[in-house]
Amino acid sequence: MIILLFLDKLTPLLRMKDRFKQAVLPSLLMGVLTNIYILGLFAWLGITEAFLSPVVGIGVFLAGYVILKLDIISAHILFIIASYVVALEVSIHTSFLGWNSGFFYFLFLLPTVFLLKTTWKLWALVAYNVSVVVIIGLLRYHFYSCPPKVIVSDTVLSFISLLNASVTGFVVLVVMYFFSRTIASKDEALMLANVTLEAKNAEVSMQHQHLEVLLKEVHHRVKNNLQIISSLISLQERTIEDKEVAAVLNETKRRVEAIALIHQKLYQGDRINRVFFDSYLRELIESQKLISPNVHFDLSSVEAELSLDASVPLGLILSEIITNSVKHAFNGIVHPSIAIELTLIDDEYALSIHDNGVGVPEDFDLNNPQSLGMEIVLALVEQIDAKIEVIVNQGTKFTITFKDIP
Repeated sequence: MIILLFLDKLTPLLRMKDRFKQAVLPSLLMGVLTNIYILGLFAWLGITEAFLSPVVGIGVFLAGYVILKLDIISAHILFIIASYVVALEVSIHTSFLGWNSGFFYFLFLLPTVFLLKTTWKLWALVAYNVSVVVIIGLLRYHFYSCPPKVIVSDTVLSFISLLNASVTGFVVLVVMYFFSRTIASKDEALMLANVTLEAKNAEVSMQHQHLEVLLKEVHHRVKNNLQIISSLISLQERTIEDKEVAAVLNETKRRVEAIALIHQKLYQGDRINRVFFDSYLRELIESQKLISPNVHFDLSSVEAELSLDASVPLGLILSEIITNSVKHAFNGIVHPSIAIELTLIDDEYALSIHDNGVGVPEDFDLNNPQSLGMEIVLALVEQIDAKIEVIVNQGTKFTITFKDIP
């Protein structure tokens, strides 16, 4: 009982990452105590010449315990070394009192502790246990009929054999008890950590959901505020008699509405910072149809979920180019149409806007824009690190190639 209490006090010291180490450490301590027992046994029998073996054994197992505590040698290597030290000691002790003294019982401790490590390679598992069986067999063969160095009565020999068997069983119980207590303690700590982690995860998830709701509300309010600004511009436009000023206000209102539509898609979607751009294109086209009912719009788009940083500039670029086509491209065109296409090749998108109008003026130069709308387009293209290309062939085709912004 004193030994159990002593080992139990060591529990905080032995809670290490390697579970096998938590079996080897108490085993080494029990090796020390077992050698003390054997030393006492030899002293009782008066076999002073046998003292050296248990004394050396005490030193070896104490040194092994310290070495393992300091992580100088791994637990499995130290265990293998200690195993064959035990085998050597059993051979020496058996030579003094013979096979019937039962010192070979201590060899059965070795597979018991060995199997507490479940990650041994198959070859190591087989080789080690075969070696233990071979050692027991050789001891049996050599000492069973060989007379011992010290002759004691059959009664004493039977008592020693029973004592050795009892000590062996006691050591197994102590190692198993201590190992199970340590593992149970670690498992309990792990379960507590898991419960704590789950609680933290739930708290983080709730905070994340709360932030999503808040951001959706922000986008909703931004969209409403932009619509109010658009309405104010419309009211102001009605009071302006100058057509050029009214046209400028109308273009400003259209740009505001393009941005408002982006924020509307954000609070309607599942992602707070990503826009389903193909859906955005459809709604933008529907609004353009209301503004320009005489223009036929054709849309073809891959499914695309783009970042907010890419979606807002692209929405404004598209709105500017469509407005420019509606205003300037269809003079004399009986069936005006605009085809919009969004494609994806590898990780690069291509957004094209192709009208069947009269084409751009001869002096048109992307590097030297003549209108505010085109200046805005070029600035936005540069903002998202995109490329723009213009092709005049049966109308005008603008193509913006870009990558999504992370």
